[in-house]
Amino acid sequence: MYSDINYWAVLVASLIPMATGALWYGPLFGQKWMDLIGKTEEELRAGFNPTKSYGVTWVFALLMALVLAHVSGAWYDAYQVEGVMSGIQTGFWIWLGFVLTIGWQRVAFEGTDLMLWMLNSLYNLVTLMAMGALIGGW
Repeated sequence: MYSDINYWAVLVASLIPMATGALWYGPLFGQKWMDLIGKTEEELRAGFNPTKSYGVTWVFALLMALVLAHVSGAWYDAYQVEGVMSGIQTGFWIWLGFVLTIGWQRVAFEGTDLMLWMLNSLYNLVTLMAMGALIGGW
């Protein structure tokens, strides 16, 4: 049974959502994202709380990395597959089975814009696969 969690890999992987988000919602798709949520940069800055925005988000990213490491271990137990590709596959399946499907509920029942859902879903896909690759490869 796989039980060797590399906590250094988990810690470093927890930084990936922050780095990816800085690029994704900044220079790559920042303007599109702001248009989709109907806010300006000034409006976002006015209500910004760094502790809530970065602190809590990082704690959740740490939890996500830890769970991803456990699921990667289970993937190893089941299929004897490890390494970068195993981590990428684990991230993909978690995204497909949970993130994508649960996120769709916001479109179906809360009226979230389809393009916003797609933008956020793809961010989560890239993030989970990158975290998985790091955890699997470390």
